[in-house]
Amino acid sequence: MKIVEEIKNRKTPIVRVDSSLDKYDDKILFPDKLEKANEMLRKIGLPKQWIVEQHFA
Repeated sequence: MKIVEEIKNRKTPIVRVDSSLDKYDDKILFPDKLEKANEMLRKIGLPKQWIVEQHFA
């Protein structure tokens, strides 16, 4: 279990995010999936739990 102990004691992060991905911040990558999700939200609405959390947040 040397690997697990080494990961626990590490001070630097193991995962590093590539900064070249910043160019996708404001782009919609899958517009067809977004439209489908929005249509479902229009028909069904948000879950009640999410609506309550939004009011108290």
